[in-house]
Amino acid sequence: MLSTYNLFAFMSQLPLVEAGQLLLVIGIAFAVITLIASMYRFHQMIALEEKDLATIDACNDYFFVQVTRYLSKINRVSGGFGVIVIQFQTENDNLRAIQEKLLHLARGLIRDERDKACLFGENCVAAIIDTEEDRVENVAARLVVDLINALPSIAEISALRAGASSFPGHGLTTQTLIDTATNAMEKALFDQSASVFTAPLPDKEEEEPEIEEIGELSKEDKSSSIDRLTGVLKPEVIGSYMRKYLSEIRYKKDPATVLCAGINRIDHIIQLHGEDAADQVIAGVSGVLQRLTRESDLIGRYHRDDFLILAPCSIEQGEMIAIRLRNAVQKEVFLFEGRRIKTSISVGISAHPEHGRTLRDLFRGAYAALTIIREWNTSACLVYNPAQHDKRGVHEPIS
Repeated sequence: MLSTYNLFAFMSQLPLVEAGQLLLVIGIAFAVITLIASMYRFHQMIALEEKDLATIDACNDYFFVQVTRYLSKINRVSGGFGVIVIQFQTENDNLRAIQEKLLHLARGLIRDERDKACLFGENCVAAIIDTEEDRVENVAARLVVDLINALPSIAEISALRAGASSFPGHGLTTQTLIDTATNAMEKALFDQSASVFTAPLPDKEEEEPEIEEIGELSKEDKSSSIDRLTGVLKPEVIGSYMRKYLSEIRYKKDPATVLCAGINRIDHIIQLHGEDAADQVIAGVSGVLQRLTRESDLIGRYHRDDFLILAPCSIEQGEMIAIRLRNAVQKEVFLFEGRRIKTSISVGISAHPEHGRTLRDLFRGAYAALTIIREWNTSACLVYNPAQHDKRGVHEPIS
């Protein structure tokens, strides 16, 4: 293999154009290798099981993935959640064994169906608690008190301390929430009481401005994953979250369905009732979608009046979800300044693996089906058919 010195010596003997081409090839190869390594690393992270957590880095990666999963879905199922990092003090050198004992205790004190406890760092246990933001501090203190009361079963631990952060007040990204909780823990004291430090909420210098035009979504805080108007994932992050979620579904060899749900004739609502009324309807439709989908379904807003739903289910189940959503929106009455406004949605449907393996392919298929429905000028649900829809033919919708 050429050394760096030999490589540059070799290039110096080439004509300028050929040397430039060689540099371009090397740069492209390096970028491809970096991308492959990154994708491999991500697949390793989502595939981690607790039996595989042999190193501190693996434990931290596992916890990071759990917070990310929670963050991507929490806006639909709760008003917030807390991240709690608990550190123990011991004279024993076998930290991992003690760490696992403390994890076992913590899991016995949280709700299996809603909360999550993981190994973290060298001598910590972390928990993700599904609760309202203003209750995180009390829940964290109670968890630490219960752990201290149970400590006689782990004689090697002499004291605990903990730190907590909450979504959305302390941050809107995984790393921010984990770092905030960890920094708070380092300010707490090791003692036999419930020493929990909850990071203070950042000061808000001024009220957040109203969104004057929903179409200008780029004006929103870039660190936020949540669309302010609708409460679902916003356009800037929807692709990232859904690609990762689809990768997880594919790794498990499970089916998935993508639904493109578009509100019909939003321009007509604007003409009759104004922009504010249209915003109210968009927010109301989002509420219906969130109410009637499952916790495992991921919803985002990719356009002013269009939503994208990724559901881990078969194409047949996806059709049933689409029809249920369409019927519910059609029955809903949206109120704005005393006025009753009715609307409807149309839904394009595509599925993995039938219509593709990537989010890009599935989105294109579902959006193509939605476009066909809009050309009919009706409200319907339609499953993407590559052989027919790519030819822009006329088709009957699902009733």
